[in-house]
Amino acid sequence: MQLLALILYNANGGRRLIHFRTGALNVVTGQSASGKSTLLGIFEYCTGRKSVTFPIGPMTDTVSWYAALFQLENTRAFVARPAPGAGKKTAAEQVMLKFGPDLEPLSYTDLAPNTDRHTLRQRLGRFIGIEENNSTTPRRRGPSAVGAHLGHAALLCLQGQNEIADNNHLFHRQSDRHVASALKETLPYFLGAAPHDQARKHAQLNAARSRLTQAEKDLAQAHDPNGIAHITLAGLWHEAHTLSLVPAPTAPDDYVQATQALQDAVLAPATEQAHALEEDQRKLDLERTCADLREQLRALATDRRLLLAETAAADDYATSAHIPRGRLASLDLVPHRLDDDASTCALCGSVLSQPDPTIDALRNSLDRLQHQIRGIDAMRPARRAALEELHQQATRLRSRLRAAETALQALTQADHTNGHLPRRDRIDFARGRIHGMLTALQHTTGADLARLSQARDTAKATVDALEAELDPRTAHEELLARLVPVNQDIALWAHQLQLEPRNQGVYLNPTQLTVEFGARTGRLPLSRVGSGRNWVGYHVLAHLALHRYFVRQRRPVPRILFLDQPSQVWFPPATHDGDDHTDKDSRAAQELFRLIHEVVKDLAPELQVIVCDHVDFPTPWFQEAVVHRWHHSEKLVPAHWADLTGSPQPLP
Repeated sequence: MQLLALILYNANGGRRLIHFRTGALNVVTGQSASGKSTLLGIFEYCTGRKSVTFPIGPMTDTVSWYAALFQLENTRAFVARPAPGAGKKTAAEQVMLKFGPDLEPLSYTDLAPNTDRHTLRQRLGRFIGIEENNSTTPRRRGPSAVGAHLGHAALLCLQGQNEIADNNHLFHRQSDRHVASALKETLPYFLGAAPHDQARKHAQLNAARSRLTQAEKDLAQAHDPNGIAHITLAGLWHEAHTLSLVPAPTAPDDYVQATQALQDAVLAPATEQAHALEEDQRKLDLERTCADLREQLRALATDRRLLLAETAAADDYATSAHIPRGRLASLDLVPHRLDDDASTCALCGSVLSQPDPTIDALRNSLDRLQHQIRGIDAMRPARRAALEELHQQATRLRSRLRAAETALQALTQADHTNGHLPRRDRIDFARGRIHGMLTALQHTTGADLARLSQARDTAKATVDALEAELDPRTAHEELLARLVPVNQDIALWAHQLQLEPRNQGVYLNPTQLTVEFGARTGRLPLSRVGSGRNWVGYHVLAHLALHRYFVRQRRPVPRILFLDQPSQVWFPPATHDGDDHTDKDSRAAQELFRLIHEVVKDLAPELQVIVCDHVDFPTPWFQEAVVHRWHHSEKLVPAHWADLTGSPQPLP
């Protein structure tokens, strides 16, 4: 995407065309206040910027539409936007956008909005290769997702008059913290270090982490010895022991082993069963077990209440003790005076019937208070551990109680239902019921464990893969690797222009958005380097190096670089006096322009550089690059427009 022309329209149908050559260096030279710097604002306005930066004057008084004609890869694009209303800081959202291979600037009567500035950026961005994307950066209040669009790409193409010599900010509008943040977040995408679907993958990673956490939690609950499956198995074991189907009164700790042992017991051939009196005794033992477990739970509840009361009392005492401790702490300001007579008043000298406490006595009280408070603080972790232990004991006791009560309930229900049957038939019926419940329990638990294990493994594999792909360290290393050729170009060109500091490494820092230099104490930013000559030089070189990278790597950035007044540090807008100092400055400025010319020529026709300046060097290559000279009456806005009586018309 390169610029063929910028066009101004007045309300009377007048049209001002400013043509540019593609794939070449374009110099617009002229005196101050001729409108050169406004070209950057018009370009930015025609690429969708919301706020208006045009200086108040002839242009804002007479221009009713601003337009640009762009050359795309296989077609052209004509963009026109109506002038904002008088005094407005934000522009209208309406835009005219038209595509065609042989488009030329339209006439005033053909101008009509057909879209908005957001669609403009989206459609032009697609033509230069900006895919639908979001780049995500962690922030203090959560991650931030910013979609890179044409407006962000344009920030890399502009250097205003007040920016090109700024030693604190390297990029266009970087002084705005929101713009600086957007630059940091989108620059990796434009350099190719961040994938276009980065934000989508971050969302997938967050979702996978949530699934992994839930799967691990569910799996842990399934293996929990206090869970429903374990309690059910323990109840069936109690019931089987009461009926003399298993010899041990409690099931093994291993869930799988206990399940298999109980399954084998109920499927084993019938043997001589214990006497009914023994079965009744085991029921009584089971009831005693329930009663004993309830008593233990009550004891634990009492212990917990006592521990909570002690903790509250200790906290109250510590809070109260802090007050006198704070008062007595001022004793450290009083020197030790062992010869004081505490029985004598310090003011009148009379003998006190009840002597005041001595300083040493008060200090002893302070020491005791501090010792007591330290003891209370030291006991807090032990109390928390004791409360946690009581909670765990209570959980285990409740699980055992539920299992025993479940077994008693099943035995009692069987007596009511099958009490008229012979004892052997009742036991066989119980064997069948236990076998059925155990089979269902095994199937359900096994299926759940397999399903939960698979869900856990799948989520973990997804998390591992996305974390490896989105590793911030890997992404940062990739970004720095992409900048290696950029840094090399800056260093090489800085050596050619003899910029300072010399013989130091040069690095473009993508997180600080500045150029840095190697030093013994570490890297130093551009703000630590003196001379406006160096500031302008590194601004121009950094942007040339970036655009050289964009061209060679086919990155989706417009092939346009606007530079406004790069010669300002050598030649302020005034008449040259021709002395030796001016000759030296002239040579330095020409060297910078020559470097720009050579880089554009090397990349031709892939890069267009437009320089707005007041210098006009006589060398042939420079004269060939000049496309417009604005002197005297020749300006951006024709002088006769101010004499027209027409006023901007309302939008169609």
